[in-house]
Amino acid sequence: MKINPVKGTNDYLPADTALRDSLQGTILEVYRAAGYNRITTPILEDIENLDKSEGGENLNLIFKVLKRGEKLEAALAEGDSQALSDMGLRYDLTVPFARYVVQHRNELQMPFKRYQIQPVWRADRP
Repeated sequence: MKINPVKGTNDYLPADTALRDSLQGTILEVYRAAGYNRITTPILEDIENLDKSEGGENLNLIFKVLKRGEKLEAALAEGDSQALSDMGLRYDLTVPFARYVVQHRNELQMPFKRYQIQPVWRADRP
């Protein structure tokens, strides 16, 4: 068994986790006090949304997720490497937030004050 976490990731000991939780709690209290609402979005986004963003270099940061089952078999048969993926891990929170606002535009009161603290994944080499 390899004992180190995957490159680019970290384990946090209990004391470090407690400190992070405390700092995040303070940040959340400030946002709530200022009238912001917390939202969460899925870690996966449709690859079309990620690819069509104005990302430029960000397009190189996408961790693409392969299609599954029969869809993957059909994409492999086509021989088109672009067709192998139908979703990807978010590389920042901009694209998911834009999709969220469009999807829920009739339910949100504008201006919509939100905060979002969630992990992101970038396929870069630090």
